[in-house]
Amino acid sequence: MNPPMDCPRCGQPGVTDAACPRCGVIVAKARPRAGTTPAASTAPAGLADTDRLIMQEEAPAGTSGLKMILAAVLLVVAGAVGSRQWDRIHRRPGPAREAAEASGARFAAAGTAPAIEGPLPSLHAAIEVPLQNLSAGSIATDADRAGVDDLIRRLANPASMTAADVQAAEDILSRHPDERGARDVLEAVLLSAAEHHRRQRQFPACIAYLQRARQVQPTSTRPLIALLAVSMDNGDWAAAEAAARAALAIDSRSFDAWSGLGFALMRQDRNREAVEALRSALEIRDDDQVHAIMDKIQKALSDEHGMAERHLAHFNVRYDGEEHEAVGREILRALERHYATLASALDFEPTGTIPVILFSREAYYDASGSPSWAGGNFDGSDGRIRVPIGGLTNTLSPYLDGVLLHELTHAFIYDRTRGVAPGFLHEGLAQYMEGKRIDSMLSRKQIALLADGRVGGVYGYYWSALSFVEYLVALRGLGGINDLLKDMGETRGVDEAFRQVYGATFTGAQEQWAQRLHQQFGSE
Repeated sequence: MNPPMDCPRCGQPGVTDAACPRCGVIVAKARPRAGTTPAASTAPAGLADTDRLIMQEEAPAGTSGLKMILAAVLLVVAGAVGSRQWDRIHRRPGPAREAAEASGARFAAAGTAPAIEGPLPSLHAAIEVPLQNLSAGSIATDADRAGVDDLIRRLANPASMTAADVQAAEDILSRHPDERGARDVLEAVLLSAAEHHRRQRQFPACIAYLQRARQVQPTSTRPLIALLAVSMDNGDWAAAEAAARAALAIDSRSFDAWSGLGFALMRQDRNREAVEALRSALEIRDDDQVHAIMDKIQKALSDEHGMAERHLAHFNVRYDGEEHEAVGREILRALERHYATLASALDFEPTGTIPVILFSREAYYDASGSPSWAGGNFDGSDGRIRVPIGGLTNTLSPYLDGVLLHELTHAFIYDRTRGVAPGFLHEGLAQYMEGKRIDSMLSRKQIALLADGRVGGVYGYYWSALSFVEYLVALRGLGGINDLLKDMGETRGVDEAFRQVYGATFTGAQEQWAQRLHQQFGSE
């Protein structure tokens, strides 16, 4: 659990997650509201790191040094940290960390993904048929009546439903095809079995049971709402849209179908249609999460109003009209080039089109909630990459090219892992795919400081993240990284994926990396 803080954009108090639950902004990249002083106002000019974070090697012993640490640590704690703290990885304290701890600030290395999937409609509860509505009805055969009663009892514990139970319910319906009770019980058994497979991340079996439930009860919305939820789990937004529309064809007053349709349309970059769907949902039921999604979409529509737009196979790119026409074309070419590079390197392609929004500099800060030094932003809640391009020439600079590759890597990782990859892994791999390497970025002294745990602020976070990914690549190559990301997406478990690929939990792998780094380069 992260330390609570107020959201810098909307003021939501006590935010402990990486993203604000009200406005969805990623707090690590959030820009303070008007009237406050940005924590990153002293970022060095020309800083080459993609996210433009304030960094430092060692904190001075005086008060000004502590303030610099606190400013940088606050940014990291807000959006990229979890429960594992820097001192639990680097066991031997250095001066910078001692100073930070003395003032109550502790640098964290393990965290949640930098952009999380939320807020979502409430479609993730199990879809069940109320047991009180189930009965054997007019089935006359004693054995089949007893079989129905046994299945109903077993449905009280849906996790216990097996393929044998599904077959038993199918057999009963085959002998009593006109009996509504037998049909209702089979639907309930299929939904329970599907939910069991869904929780196990066994999606093909889950979807097969739900499709069968649609056949059994063609006028029921329950299998379709469950298919909608599974499609959202999978990030298959076209399938989610199809399931939502099929449910609405049966019940035009389904709140879950309208809200799910709105989110699926937003993720397909169809914001105007999404607003209409969410408005229909709110006419049925007032819901804070749906209001939050609606607010996010309407702000995006306002931010992007009047922009020119270009489309390629994998991207929708918007920019501020003729002024940025030339750089817009250059960025499209760069994005397609980077897409091909990442698809080959990571052995994966995102499931949908990626919106990329190019803003003038001030418009970018207002739209993304990013600090004044930010060079780009990927937001997992709406799947958009936002980049400031004000003041650029008509040719693509190496700096902006790196920003695009960095943020596109975030989009690939997010889609591959369904949003569960830790921020530490996100940032390390994004830098690695840019071509950055610790030994070419840092001097021997700087590497020693890093190995000793004496690098404060966000420099320490980003350098450590890159070093950690280099360590993982040295163990099992980029193929190991790909296996790790795949396992995260399939299991929704970070620790389980790390155990499968590297034989240790996420924290355990970090501790092994830190120990090896210290042994190789540490000075203490």
